[in-house]
Amino acid sequence: MLETLTLILLAVIAGLLWAIVARQRTMEDRLQRLDRLDDIKGHVARIADSGGELDLRRLEHVLIDMRDGQKRLEEKLLSLAEVARKEASRAPESVGTREPERPSVAALTERIHSRLLAMGYERIELITPFEELSELLEGGGDGEVVAEARRAGASCKGRVTLRGGAIANVDLSGSHAMFP
Repeated sequence: MLETLTLILLAVIAGLLWAIVARQRTMEDRLQRLDRLDDIKGHVARIADSGGELDLRRLEHVLIDMRDGQKRLEEKLLSLAEVARKEASRAPESVGTREPERPSVAALTERIHSRLLAMGYERIELITPFEELSELLEGGGDGEVVAEARRAGASCKGRVTLRGGAIANVDLSGSHAMFP
């Protein structure tokens, strides 16, 4: 009986040793996967070193140039659209004797707002009364519209000059420009 008990004890010890060895192998496999952390650490170090190569001031200037270019493009597109609309209203009708469409006050104010927004103004307010805008359009569309707006936080006042119902010139200046 002692021999059987010894054999059972040896079998239990062998089983425990086998479980310990199996557990050690799985731990080694996991540790081998962690060895890749050294590779990742090297890659992260290279990325961090290359971050110094970026010149943030240069990047900022490129972004500012892109923004300014986009504003100029918007202004040019708006002026081209106004010229095209003006040309279309002056073109003779080939179909019949329809009167050329006169721009409405709403369309005029919309164009003025769009132009000023494209130029970087915000909180735009047209001071010229609605009745005067109607008279201006009925009189051929030549005249000035008084406007107020804000640009970069500064209050700006001035005039939008119209020629034939199209915006010819925008002259808004900040109140800070009035002082020497």
